[in-house]
Amino acid sequence: MGTFKRIDSSRASQEVARETDRLLLYDRYGSLAYGVILQIIPEPEIAQTVLIDLFSSSQVLSYTEDSRQVSSKIIRLARAKALEARPDGFNKSVSIQEASVNDDMGKLVFDLSFYKGFTIEEIADKLQLSKTNVLSTIYTYFKQQRSS
Repeated sequence: MGTFKRIDSSRASQEVARETDRLLLYDRYGSLAYGVILQIIPEPEIAQTVLIDLFSSSQVLSYTEDSRQVSSKIIRLARAKALEARPDGFNKSVSIQEASVNDDMGKLVFDLSFYKGFTIEEIADKLQLSKTNVLSTIYTYFKQQRSS
């Protein structure tokens, strides 16, 4: 009986440690992830559900504060989960038509790629650019953002 209690106690303490890790990650990166999710799914109810799914997933447990680039890993996972959870009525063609004419080309291409989930080929086709120009535009946009 004593061995069973120790094993049970050990599992319980491991579970508590995992939940503590989740909460620490949520406290530190929750608002960042939520912002990314809201850019992709501008409906708060759905975005909150995706956020909960993100931080309750087994994948997020592998992101400890000791690991490198935790924030970028969480951003990628948040983006992937948000793109998966988009409502069925999501229409990519509407997104391009709604793009602001005042946006510079770099921001527009980045937003279409990262937030809207368009492929490089789809962006090139819709904006009547070559794939090379789309990739070059994204590269230039990142370079500008880094120097800002």
